[in-house]
Amino acid sequence: MSEQSHNAANRTSAGGDAYNRLLEENKLLRAVFDQLPSELVVVTPDIRYLLVNKAAVKDDEIREWMIGRSDQEFWERKNRSSELSVKRREGCLEVIRTQSDLQFEESFHVGTPQEKHYVRLHRPNLNGTEQPYIIIYGQEITELKKSEEQLKAQNIELEKVNHELDQFVYSASHNLRAPLLSVKGLLGLMEDEEMEAPARQRFIDEIYKSIQRLDATIKDIIDYSKNARLELLPTPIDLEQLVRNTHEDLKFYEGITVSLEIITRQTSVFYSDERRLNSIIHNIMSNSVKYSDPSKEHCMLSVEIEVIRETCKLVFTDNGKGISQDNQHRVFDMFYRGTTERSGSGLGLYIVKEMTERIGGSIELKSELGKGTTLKLILPNIIDQTTA
Repeated sequence: MSEQSHNAANRTSAGGDAYNRLLEENKLLRAVFDQLPSELVVVTPDIRYLLVNKAAVKDDEIREWMIGRSDQEFWERKNRSSELSVKRREGCLEVIRTQSDLQFEESFHVGTPQEKHYVRLHRPNLNGTEQPYIIIYGQEITELKKSEEQLKAQNIELEKVNHELDQFVYSASHNLRAPLLSVKGLLGLMEDEEMEAPARQRFIDEIYKSIQRLDATIKDIIDYSKNARLELLPTPIDLEQLVRNTHEDLKFYEGITVSLEIITRQTSVFYSDERRLNSIIHNIMSNSVKYSDPSKEHCMLSVEIEVIRETCKLVFTDNGKGISQDNQHRVFDMFYRGTTERSGSGLGLYIVKEMTERIGGSIELKSELGKGTTLKLILPNIIDQTTA
């Protein structure tokens, strides 16, 4: 072989080696490109696809088909939202015009189990190139969005707790001190040795009432505390018997008699947290007695119980004094008292609502001044599947 031919052969061999190395490097880069967890797409200024990785388009056939085609052709083939395609095209044109990055979020199937969220970044060029290619990054942030929403909800709950704590400390201290100051003042008056027996007895009665108010407030505070701390303990509950027992306990409450009517429809055993349910029913029924209307010939309380496998409906309807429309939105507020005619901590219905929600239920109030009040509770039947 002549020297010239030998050199040519060497050049050919060297060129072949370089070509093979280039192919291997290209295969390596392509493999790395396709293994990226983030979506990565490169397009021309007229929005034609040059590179698309697997994270962006999982279907190999479609991904290969896309190369050299326009975004319009892609969206027509996918039969996807024109609004989304317009938004992405406008994003590409914007980064070309401004020569600066553009970042935005996209959401899909919001409110469904398939909900997804992405952050998109359009960049106007590739480092080391002079051509105005557009590189488009996409990263799924669904879990991040969920965490963000959860954090927002927790912050809202924390603000609610802080507000209620401030209100609790202020109102509880007032509700505890007022009866004590009353007792202190009455005892001071009773130190008068010349006080006649009837007056002394009247002061003793007032002291007894103050102690009752103090005891009721402390009991409500304990119930409020327990509701926040204790776990749910579902047990089978005889609701009708629980209502009858509560009515019996309230027979001489406030010196008022309220007749009871119970309507029961039950096709399943009811499971719930008995401690909380007992407190809920007691607070509601004691309010029906406390705010009954003595001007009416008969003071009535009707309780409707309906239990199926999934839920329980409890409806309490009385013919008491009722609540004005202006005050109904405040009845579940902490320490709210609609009247000064009766003693109370103002925690009763607040505790009812908190406990109802704690066991996964809901509560609704309807009332008309002078006619009466209806409270409807929908509670889940917390059936222990191991014994059902």
